[in-house]
Amino acid sequence: MNSGLFSNRRHVAVALLLVLAFLAGVGWSAKGIVPGLLDGGQICRGVSVGGVDVGGMTVSEARELLLPHVTAYENDPITLVLDGETWRVSPSQLGTSVEFEAALGAAYHVGRTGSLLSKLRQRAQVGRTGLDIPWTVVVDEERLRDLVFNMAQVATVEPRDAKLVITEDDRVVIEPSEAGRRLLPDELISALRSATLSGGNRKIDLPVEPVPPAVTTAQLEARGIRRRISQYSTKFNATNTNRTQNIRLGAKILDGVVLAPGEILSFNDVVGPRTPERGFLEADVIFNAELVPGIGGGICQVSTTLYNAALLANMQAVSRVNHSLPSTYVPLGRDATVSYGTIDLKIKNTTPHHVLLRASVNDDTLTFKVYGDLPEDLSVSIETEILEKIEPGVIERVDPESPAGTRVVAEKGSPGYRVAVWRVVRLAGNEVHRELLSRDRYKPQPTVIKVGTAPALPAYPANRP
Repeated sequence: MNSGLFSNRRHVAVALLLVLAFLAGVGWSAKGIVPGLLDGGQICRGVSVGGVDVGGMTVSEARELLLPHVTAYENDPITLVLDGETWRVSPSQLGTSVEFEAALGAAYHVGRTGSLLSKLRQRAQVGRTGLDIPWTVVVDEERLRDLVFNMAQVATVEPRDAKLVITEDDRVVIEPSEAGRRLLPDELISALRSATLSGGNRKIDLPVEPVPPAVTTAQLEARGIRRRISQYSTKFNATNTNRTQNIRLGAKILDGVVLAPGEILSFNDVVGPRTPERGFLEADVIFNAELVPGIGGGICQVSTTLYNAALLANMQAVSRVNHSLPSTYVPLGRDATVSYGTIDLKIKNTTPHHVLLRASVNDDTLTFKVYGDLPEDLSVSIETEILEKIEPGVIERVDPESPAGTRVVAEKGSPGYRVAVWRVVRLAGNEVHRELLSRDRYKPQPTVIKVGTAPALPAYPANRP
């Protein structure tokens, strides 16, 4: 046997016996090795709480170090920024509080669980790589959402639609559209929570997203409503208040109607039923070639005026009926009667662009204007050709109250007509199109003569007793 090797082993054994004897002499048990040898009551090296290094400190020392950081987290303001405007929010407004005692307890217990070997391994690992134990941040959810709601009111900007404006001199101007914006509440809530956990510069750019307008400038420009392309006016008796009210109401409903290319306007659909509940009043209407009282009297003047403005704008009437009697406010063949549920005026936009209808009433004048886009040198005119004049007949009405043989004109008759209506389109003054619009017949109104049939009274002498 090698005597040198035996001698070394003996020396090691003796050393171990001396260490064990020492430990036994001081009275340390295996359980007492950790607090006695490893830390002396201090937090393991490499441990931090909420990003603050507390390794090598006692719990009370660590608490004293953490308190200023906690105070800063709970009180340092959060800055909200949007388009150069800033708002400051104190975390206390959100009910923010930092709970770090549990984190301190967890920090102290690092390297103090498991077997002796496990504890030593934990300490060695933490010493090499470090270990951060986050503290708990509590936020009052109601206060947080209240703040987000208030910021939403501040940050929200409603979009502005592009708008057509007609100037007093009939120019068409487009007021441009503007995009709006709205706050993204979930993203702001997340950012506020993150800000309460961060130190240093607490700045949040308010999360917003654009809100596009419903009608953009480009969309409005694409409609092609660039200038006034026609106008037509009719006169009425403004002292007839009921009829005037009906005319005003009908014009108001039609004012601002826009028709796309190929779109058809139904007068009855747009204006709706003429009822007292909707503001229409009783006034004379033509019924069976007679003037009789009816709700909505005067509305036919609105349809007639619209009809003429549409014809002059080179649009097409796909449904139109003339009155049975000539109208006093428009030439023959250029009237358009309507009756809700039975007779309608329908206008089709046959131009290549959108058209805008504007209706107005000024004193005793009703005016329709059509805005769109037609060639500047294009003009439209309407011509009426009288095909036949129908002389009125005579009706004798017996009047037993009038003396026999007397004849008095009770109602003066008026002739009827058969007419043809043409539309003439000229370009640069030259006729390029002539179109037959309608052939209409108006009934004659007979002359009514009241014929007396009462017998003559007998004559008595003046001096009869």
